[in-house]
Amino acid sequence: MSTPPPIERDSNGRFVKPETDAPNVPAHDDKIHPVSKLVFGWVEHPRIGMILLIGVIVALFGFILADVLFSDRHDYFHFAEATWFYAIWGLGAFSFAVLAGWPLGKLLRRDEDYYGDADTKPQDVEDGR
Repeated sequence: MSTPPPIERDSNGRFVKPETDAPNVPAHDDKIHPVSKLVFGWVEHPRIGMILLIGVIVALFGFILADVLFSDRHDYFHFAEATWFYAIWGLGAFSFAVLAGWPLGKLLRRDEDYYGDADTKPQDVEDGR
């Protein structure tokens, strides 16, 4: 029976892991459930971001084309009959909702030193300064 390596701590009292040789097996092969690979495996493709961006742009122009060709609007306000009105209105409303979080966060957030300065060093560790 071998003895475990001694537990080491750094100057702040945090535990330091002993260096070990990493196995040559990729970490994602043995730690991901097969159903997860089946459902979410497509996100590992190196160009998935560009593919999704192109898909969104194609959908955008498809919706604009459908709006121009197949939409016959009779809105109460005349400016709402413009081709891009609902897209601009939706973008503005979404931007307002997202940007409203910044002042709301400033209003509701506690200060960084709300709990004061805490000494988080364990009692059995001497000050190494």
